Amino acid sequence: MAHLQRPVWIPAHDLADSTEAALLPIEYFGGGRCLPALVPAGCIDMALLASLKQLMADYGETVAVQRMRYDRAYAFACIAAAHSASDRVLRRLAVILFEIYTSGIEDPF
Repeated sequence: MAHLQRPVWIPAHDLADSTEAALLPIEYFGGGRCLPALVPAGCIDMALLASLKQLMADYGETVAVQRMRYDRAYAFACIAAAHSASDRVLRRLAVILFEIYTSGIEDPF
């Protein structure tokens, strides 16, 4: 049986200019409670949305976490804004969230 290594936490400011940010696993951002949301899986890890809110706040943008759960148009607008940021960690989180919001959907638009 293979032994799984625990992910090593690296402060986001140490990754901001690193190419390693693009390879961050979902576990780096997640690990919170999974609550109902309008995503294909039916629920979303609230730690992911909290991470998005915090990282976007660093850019002066506000994110309404509860609205992201039930307003898909708003969620996609926030994800697009996050993906256009210069912070690689924030862009990686945007990709992860986009995959969650579109998984199992042939054409999300």
